[in-house]
Amino acid sequence: LKAVKKCVEMGAKVISMSLGGSGVHSASNGIYEDIYDQGVLIIAAAGNGGNSAYSYPASYPVVMSVGSIDSTRVRASFSQHNNQVEIAAP
Repeated sequence: LKAVKKCVEMGAKVISMSLGGSGVHSASNGIYEDIYDQGVLIIAAAGNGGNSAYSYPASYPVVMSVGSIDSTRVRASFSQHNNQVEIAAP
């Protein structure tokens, strides 16, 4: 979160992250909500476990969760897939 806060301090309007884990924290969720309320788009990778588990920060409600597709435009075998994934890209 330190890097995310620094991005906001520097005036970022879009923050894209390729990181995550299984731990959900209400304090972290609150910080992401505050940043979102400032008009910052927060994007994070959905995860690479190839299952429907939630990964954070991608699965916080105010973070856009991005899954992965392969060259045939089908969900990549390693991509997380759950109801929080909003878009997918190669």
